[in-house]
Amino acid sequence: MGRVIALKSKKGARVIVETCMGVKPGERVLLVTQEGFEETAGILASEVSVLGAKPIIKVVKGSEMEVEPPKEVVNLMLSSEVILAVLDLKYLQLFAHMDARARATDAGARVGLVPFILWDITEEDVLRIKDLTEKLAKIMGKGKKAHITTALGTDVTMSIEGRPIQQLKAVFRNPGEWGAVPFYAEAAVAPIEGTAQGKAVIDVFFEKIGAIKQPMEWTIKNGRLVEISGGKEAEMLKQIIREADENATNIAELGVGTNHIFKNFTGTIGDKMVLGTVHLAIGKSINIGGKVMSNIHHDAVISKVTLEIDGRKILDNGKCLI
Repeated sequence: MGRVIALKSKKGARVIVETCMGVKPGERVLLVTQEGFEETAGILASEVSVLGAKPIIKVVKGSEMEVEPPKEVVNLMLSSEVILAVLDLKYLQLFAHMDARARATDAGARVGLVPFILWDITEEDVLRIKDLTEKLAKIMGKGKKAHITTALGTDVTMSIEGRPIQQLKAVFRNPGEWGAVPFYAEAAVAPIEGTAQGKAVIDVFFEKIGAIKQPMEWTIKNGRLVEISGGKEAEMLKQIIREADENATNIAELGVGTNHIFKNFTGTIGDKMVLGTVHLAIGKSINIGGKVMSNIHHDAVISKVTLEIDGRKILDNGKCLI
């Protein structure tokens, strides 16, 4: 049984290094990992070697990844063509927004965030995710107004005119591209400040809280979250906002999941990639093309969404129409 699992993992690892990251012979590939993830990093490193590239595994402590990586790791990042961060989800989230990651991608490195190897994903799956994400990003990039509704009562509008579209599309083969692999996928935009209006019913997940058992109702006015109602989760969110800064209530992001593979919710940050969902974030938007700085950026996932861009229906009760 162990050999079967190992062979399946090798198959999934090859999709990550070859299809997602486009690793080429002679490239320097840095694998940053932590205790408990060494086996996954080793399987990926083996596939890197098969492709003729040069893997380097660097094991760090989780505590060393709270703010920025150790200097030795940063130096290795800046001298590598490809970086695979094989870390716990918590540290992957932190790593994604670190200055070291930004410096590495600015220098041309391709960065893949790897929470685990999905053994049964195929090249066809990855390319389908990429294609849908790019199509959606093109529509959003030309759009002026987004309108989100659900049967539970969500009804939110916002301006997205002129804002850059962030694409996490599972394929990062060009210098400076980065994102989660092999399955994490979304197209996201920072709304024009002050334009988001309406009511949002959060029914799936909220970062820092987890799975939503009793839906939260948000009242949004002039780009800000002004009222929260619901059960235990609503009270927890109020506390998060109280402990944050004055920009914590900014509606910072509209993200649209583009992964067709996963159908069930898990109560984790991965829920926001599921096709048929959107997520709204509060707090910081400056890192995704907005103008607001905050010490938080937390995502809230909504299911079975109808999404329109300038009147064109993109999602209909969770069903993709493009």
